[in-house]
Amino acid sequence: MTFEIGIFSLGEVAQDPATGARPGSRQRLRDIIEQAETAEQAGLTVMGVGENHGTDVVAASPVVLLSAIAGRTHLLRLTTAVSVLTAEDPVRLYEQITMLDNISCGRAEVIVGRGASGRVLRALGLEQEDHDALFERKLLQLLQVLKATPGTFDDRIAGGAVELDLQPRPLQPELPVWVGSAGSLPSVVRAGVLGLPLALLRTHGPFAESVPAVAAYRRALEESGQDVATPVSLNVPGFVARSAEQARELSFPYFAAGARSHGPVLADDPRWSREEYDRECAPEGSLVVGDVDEVVAKIVAQQQALGHDRLLLRMDAGGVPHRLACEAITLLGTEVAPRARAALG
Repeated sequence: MTFEIGIFSLGEVAQDPATGARPGSRQRLRDIIEQAETAEQAGLTVMGVGENHGTDVVAASPVVLLSAIAGRTHLLRLTTAVSVLTAEDPVRLYEQITMLDNISCGRAEVIVGRGASGRVLRALGLEQEDHDALFERKLLQLLQVLKATPGTFDDRIAGGAVELDLQPRPLQPELPVWVGSAGSLPSVVRAGVLGLPLALLRTHGPFAESVPAVAAYRRALEESGQDVATPVSLNVPGFVARSAEQARELSFPYFAAGARSHGPVLADDPRWSREEYDRECAPEGSLVVGDVDEVVAKIVAQQQALGHDRLLLRMDAGGVPHRLACEAITLLGTEVAPRARAALG
C-alpha cells in the first residue's frame, strides 16, 4: 500500500501562552505557506487548510491560501480541510476548486463538511435551516457539476432552474471530493452510499472508538455497490520532537486548549489538564505526539486498527510557534514517514 502522510492547518491566530506574543494575520498566512514548503521538502505528500470565519482565524477562504501554496510547491496534494458546505454555494466552490486544480497542475482536492459555528450560520441567515438536509442537497449539486457541465441546478439552491456551462473544468479526470466527518453514523453511511472517500476527524479519546464508524462506512460502500477500497483519511493533531518528554512539554501549552476543538480556540473552550493530555498522547489515545519511535508506533497502530490510507496531522494547533511547527514537520517527513511506510508495507 502507498500510505500518505501530510499536515493540515485551521489557520488560527492564537496568543502564545508562554510569551504572550500574537502573530499578525499577514505573518500567520506567510507561516502556513512556509509550513507547506517545509512539508514538501521533508517528503510529505498532502497539505490541507481548513475553513473558519470570524475572530482569530485567517483561513476564511482556504482555496485562496492553497493557491498561494500551489505557487510555492510542486508535488503536494492540496486539499481544503474542510470546506463548510452548509455555508457555501456549491457552484462557487466548484469554480474555486477547479481553478486551484488548474493552477496547481492537477493537485487539488476538497473535503466538505457540515459543521459551521452558530455565529457564521446566523450571519448567513442559515440558523433555522435543517443543516443535514442542506448539506446533502449542496453535496449532490457539487457532485452534479463535477460530473457534467452544462448542468441545470436545483432551484432550492440557485433560486430558479439555471443552466450553466462552467469553466474551467478540472484538470484531473476525477477531482477528489472527500466527506469530512467526526464519526457520526449518518455521515459515514452517506459517504459510503455515494462512494466518496471519508476524512475522519478526531481530536481526543481512544482512537479505537472510530473503528465502528469505519466499519459502517465500509459496509455502506459494499451494500451500495461502490468500490470497497475507496480511501479513508484520519485527521488528528500531532507533534514530533527528539524525545518523548520534549514533545509533550513543547506541545502541551498549545494543544491543551487548541487541539480539543475542530475549529479555532475560543476563550471558554475547556482545557486539558496535564494528566488528561498525557492520556491523549498514550498509545491508545488519538493524539499523535511523541518522539520518532512513539509516533511511528502510534501511526502503525492506528492504521492497523482503522485501515485508513492517509494521515493528516494538525501540527500548529493552539498557536504552536512557527519554528517549532517547522521542526516537527521536518522530523515527520524525514524520519517518521519513511519508517511508518516501511512498517506498513
